Amino acid sequence: MVLESLPTRLSQAPCPTYYGLQRTADTGSYRSYGSYDPPEATEITGVAGRTNVGGEEELRVQRSEEELVAGTRKVQSGAMRVRKRVRVDREQIEVPTRHEEVSVERVPVSGKASEAGIGEDEVVVPVTEEGIVVEKRPVVKEEVRIKKDVVEDTEVVEEDVRREEIDIEDHTDRHAR
Repeated sequence: MVLESLPTRLSQAPCPTYYGLQRTADTGSYRSYGSYDPPEATEITGVAGRTNVGGEEELRVQRSEEELVAGTRKVQSGAMRVRKRVRVDREQIEVPTRHEEVSVERVPVSGKASEAGIGEDEVVVPVTEEGIVVEKRPVVKEEVRIKKDVVEDTEVVEEDVRREEIDIEDHTDRHAR
């Protein structure tokens, strides 16, 4: 999980301000205690500053830690491609057809002749059959519908976070009482 685009408390304030350090007026640099700077306190860092509460001077040390913040952003995880192609298959269908057949039969006749005169004559009898006509036409047989559904899921994200710990060493004689 990339957290580059998420704002953090560190990126919103300059680092010394985030840890409670104050810029001193005399030098313009960040110092631990501002104008209060006893020699043995120069090793201490991360101090918010001193305050005067009820006439007593108080030194405050801030303890900070990183909080894990996760968000989401859309990234392309793939694509679905639907492609049509043409495949040629050979099909067979049975078509019933009809046709005429001619038969000639000679039959002896007796009797009087018809009024038709004797001469040359021709009679044409048409003979028919059904021929097969093949036509191809497009017919819709199926459609493919593509839709996207949003599925909500939960994933576990694991990162290392830093925490400040405060150790107190009392080198005064007061604790011996």
